[in-house]
Amino acid sequence: MVFDERETKQFQNEVAYKIFNSMVRRYPFSHSQTEDFLPKQIIDLILNNWPNDDEFISNLDAGIVTTKNKDADHAYNFRYQLLISEQDDLQRIKDKKYEIWEYFARFLRSPQIIEAFLSLYAPIIFKRLGIKDLKTLYDNYKIFPRINLIHDRTNYALGPHTDNPQKLVVFLIYFENDLRDDENVSMGTSVYVPNQRGFKCEKGTHYPNKYFYKVFSADFKRNNMFSFCRTDTSFHGVEKVGDNPVERKLLQWSLYAVPNEG
Repeated sequence: MVFDERETKQFQNEVAYKIFNSMVRRYPFSHSQTEDFLPKQIIDLILNNWPNDDEFISNLDAGIVTTKNKDADHAYNFRYQLLISEQDDLQRIKDKKYEIWEYFARFLRSPQIIEAFLSLYAPIIFKRLGIKDLKTLYDNYKIFPRINLIHDRTNYALGPHTDNPQKLVVFLIYFENDLRDDENVSMGTSVYVPNQRGFKCEKGTHYPNKYFYKVFSADFKRNNMFSFCRTDTSFHGVEKVGDNPVERKLLQWSLYAVPNEG
């Protein structure tokens, strides 16, 4: 066992405390940024046991990016990832590192963390789904997180989009990059306002940057967390990593709500 049950509960409650007490910025959509998100014992452990490069899967190989002639130079394909909430991907991580990442994936699926994010963004979620409380949410939807461990390379970029409509909340934990501190400001997730007032997107289509104004970028620094509530106006993206060789390590946690059948 990586940490015992009492230590794990302590860490989960520390993280939930930070989520519940996060400051939410409401414009142009609800989002938040929290420093020193994970307890030091956990952040040190996972960074000291980062998976090997050959254990990650490119967007192109995973079928996430579809381009003509399997264009390896497509900007989206400079992202490599592991869906550590799924055993097939998790088992690509070998030896003792597997135990650590399996523990961390379970840690991030804990009820304390899920309920903290649901509570943080509850008014927006309730309005969007036409419900009145968390009980109704759990009665009518299957709620589950998908957790992606991500390694971005030079030239990676992601155009403004609102995300998959089944998502409720997304958070990212930034781990490490190759930049100086004064270069980090534009490296995290960016927030955009459409040029066309009132423009919305229900499907999560990716758009060219020229149709948007960038109004904020999260700080890409060790153990900084950026979260947002998915709506039809939650336009966000990633600016090009840069022309020099740059790598970024991060984790994306996405909470889904799928209607119960019947």
